Order: sequence, then structure tokens, then C-alpha cells
Amino acid sequence: SIGLDYIAANVPYVAMRLMPALLGAATVPATYATVRACGYAMDTAALAALLVCVENGLVTQSRLILLDSPLVFFTVLTLLCWSMFWTVQDRPFSRVWWAWLLATGLTMGCAASCKWVAFFLIPTIGLSTLHDLWDKIADQSLSPARWSMHFGARAIALICMPVAVYIGWFYVHFAVLSTTGGDAAALSPEFQVTLDGAKQMVTDRDVYYGSEIRMRSTNARSGFLHSHLHPWQHDKGSGQQQVTIYSYADANNVWVVEPAYNRTVDTSQGLVPVRNGDVLRLRHKTTGRFLHSHDKRPAMSNDKNKFELSGYGFANFSGDSNDNFRVDILEGDPDIQGSATELQSIYSRFRLVHTNLHCMVFNSRKKLPKWAFEQIEVNCMRNCLPRMSTWHVEHAFHPNTTAGAPVRKAS
Repeated sequence: SIGLDYIAANVPYVAMRLMPALLGAATVPATYATVRACGYAMDTAALAALLVCVENGLVTQSRLILLDSPLVFFTVLTLLCWSMFWTVQDRPFSRVWWAWLLATGLTMGCAASCKWVAFFLIPTIGLSTLHDLWDKIADQSLSPARWSMHFGARAIALICMPVAVYIGWFYVHFAVLSTTGGDAAALSPEFQVTLDGAKQMVTDRDVYYGSEIRMRSTNARSGFLHSHLHPWQHDKGSGQQQVTIYSYADANNVWVVEPAYNRTVDTSQGLVPVRNGDVLRLRHKTTGRFLHSHDKRPAMSNDKNKFELSGYGFANFSGDSNDNFRVDILEGDPDIQGSATELQSIYSRFRLVHTNLHCMVFNSRKKLPKWAFEQIEVNCMRNCLPRMSTWHVEHAFHPNTTAGAPVRKAS
């Protein structure tokens, strides 16, 4: 972070800056070798290397703790290996031929492991490979069996090898970063419990009226439905309490399930579960205000199909019908009975539909301004696809749950 005292925080900043610097410097001779392998003269290759050496953007990124310098280095190295492979086409299946072909796949996997933008190497190398194989089909001196060997060698080196390297770096990543920490809250509960030092997460399986719940955006993995005691400050807004998406565990992520406005639920026979199609309200536990939507545009959009979500309510006010949302369960776990008809923690995937506006609680994935603490915008959107409007309950607790009530343990 900018302004962080690296010494006090024990950050190995020298090593972290040294690696991009070394890889940035190594990109210069790799450029020279690539141009030479393509058949150009020494002075042309030297000019290309010089231009890379003094290129302002590359120089700057090599000074910083970023992934861009490793990305550029492994991208250039991939092109170098592929160019060298073409220089030994007259010696198919020799050791040097295999070495450069496998090195191309290895470096391609390393580049993709730095940043996904390196996947643009796939069409670069792939189209060249297809052109080469097409030319070999027309080669009358090449038997079908021999052509199949060429195809198989390229499939192993240029498909299997990068995939193996990509997965291998993930293995290294998880092996090194094996302990829990503050950022672990952004991960699924099933994954969190695999980290060293993590507490086992236990939640009520069933969600009842009166349950305290934490809702997470399912597909985006960007965080929890959240609210805090600060008003919307954009010109189009209502000035009511902000409702956002927040990535970390926080007391302001907790909502209490209550019956719909002007409706009651008979609890004389015990706790009442929330079922598919139920209309309910969500009361923010910390501030006491209800999740609410109305005909106001959200902070980050002027789309007429998007509406502001807010926290609304005050003392001695019972709310209104704009607090009502319908639970539409999209799917449950096929191995868990009832998870597609009754709302259950972890297992049920659902949408919240505003009964008046017919819009769904929607994760826009847009970062809000600083007056909203740069959290993620959530609004209510009509005609949206399920992908960004699907939610699940990550944790549920009811104070009157009996000792024998089913629970869910993340494991």
C-alpha cells in the first residue's frame, strides 16, 4: 500500500522489488535473442533491444512491486523459445527440437500464471501451429502416422504443459500461503477452514423468521450485503442509509429476517422456516433499518431499469411496502433434501425480488466513491440475468434454535 512503513510491517520489499528489476533487465537480452532467432541481422536485433531498454513504461514498471515485469519477461521468453523452435524444424523429434517446444509450453504457462492477459499468447502460438500443421498435411513426403506424431507432440507441449504449469503454480501458491488472515473472509467458508489457524465455521442449516443472516453474492465472490450509518450522497439519491457490498467479515453484514410489511407469522407452533416464494423484509441488525428500494436511480447508473437500494426506517415507524422482497430459490444442493424449497445456509441459491418494482438485488461490481468508502455498489435491477443477482446465506443464527436443530459445518 502507498505510504505503508515496510520496515515496521516486516515486508521483504528489497526482494520484492529486486525480482521485477532483474526480470525487466533480462527482457532486454531476451528481445535481442528473439529478433536474431527470427533471422534478422545483429544491428537490427541490437536496435530492438535498445528500444526495449529505454522504453519508459517498461523501465518504470521494472522499478515497482508489480506483476507486469514478470508478465512481459515470460511473454518475450515464450516468443524466444517459439522462434528458436522454428530454427530446428529440419531436425524433428531431436532433443533440441523437443527442448525448445517444451520450453515454449513451460514459459507460456509461467506467463499465464502472472496475469490472464498472457492468454493472448494462445492465439499467437496457436495460429502459427495450425498454419504449420496445415502445411504438413500438404507435404506428400509426410505419412499420416508421422503427421499424427507432430500433432501429438504439439498437443503435449503447447496444451498439456501450460495447463500443468498453471496448476502447478497454484499448488505452490496454496502451499506457501497456508495460514488464515484478514483477507480470508473474501473466500468461501469451505476454503477458509482448510487454512491453518482457521476456526471451523458452524451455522444453522435452516433460515427461519427471526434468523440473523449474512448474505454473500454467490458468483462474483465480491462480498456480503452490507449497510452502515452513512447516507447516500449522490445527486440522484434519496439521502437514505447506504447499502453496499463489503468484502470482509463485519457486524454491519448481519440482517434479521422479518415478515413482510403488515403481515405476521404464526410462531406458536415453533420456528417458521423461510420458503421459496415467501415475501419478507430484511432488517439491518446494527442500525434497525429495513432493506428498501424505490424509484430513485443508483449512484453509479442512470439506467431506468436500475433502482437505489437503501436502509430505511426510524423510531416508531413500522416501514412500508417498499421494504418487501420475495425469495426466489433458483437451485439447491441435490444431495440436501429441501434446499430447493426452503431457504438453507450454503446450499440454497436464491434471488431477492422487490415486490413493487419487480427488480432483483443486483451486484453491479462497480466501486463506489470515497464517500461510500469505495465499497461495491449493489442496486435493484429489472430484467437482469441470475449470474450477478444470485445470493446465498453464508451464516445463519436464530436465538431460539433448539439443541437438535440441523447445522452446517464448512469442511
